[in-house]
Amino acid sequence: MNSMHKQETVLETFDLNGASANLVEWGETLWCGKVRYAEDNTNEPDVEQLMRDFVALGETEASPHDPEERWDVCLSLNYLSNKRPSGVFFGFLVENRNQPNGFDMLWLPGGQFLRVEINEQTAKALEAEPWTGGVPPFQWVSETLGPRLGFSATDSVLPIVEYYHHQEDGTIDGCWLYVPVRRNA
Repeated sequence: MNSMHKQETVLETFDLNGASANLVEWGETLWCGKVRYAEDNTNEPDVEQLMRDFVALGETEASPHDPEERWDVCLSLNYLSNKRPSGVFFGFLVENRNQPNGFDMLWLPGGQFLRVEINEQTAKALEAEPWTGGVPPFQWVSETLGPRLGFSATDSVLPIVEYYHHQEDGTIDGCWLYVPVRRNA
């Protein structure tokens, strides 16, 4: 898959010896879901409470209007900066702000990301440990792949993104990691 989402354009593709990475540019995006921030600039937010809040929306049969079909996302906000509290957002890409009560809306500016699939093949190509859950392995990009390709991770307002694709029955059949980057001078 190249451009998997309407907000992205693939600018460059890199071969990782059995895996691949893409430099993608995103346009502005609007997300509908639930967000929770840490109480300070050091700790993580209460992700378990966030998940309970997110699941509770489904239990009330609330669902976003016109979400991107068969995709959902976990956005890790401010994880590349200690200047702002870290946040986590679970939700969906949507077209408009007209969404049911109870959902948080998040508007993100456009920017560039390095995209890799989170799987054993990518971990092997990067000589990294496979991801087993929790905070996404953004170090695959910020510490390994980015420097190799001439990019640095940014501490901008753009999040680290885990983008999940689902089969018809809801089973996850792929996860992609997007890390905001800038090309080194």
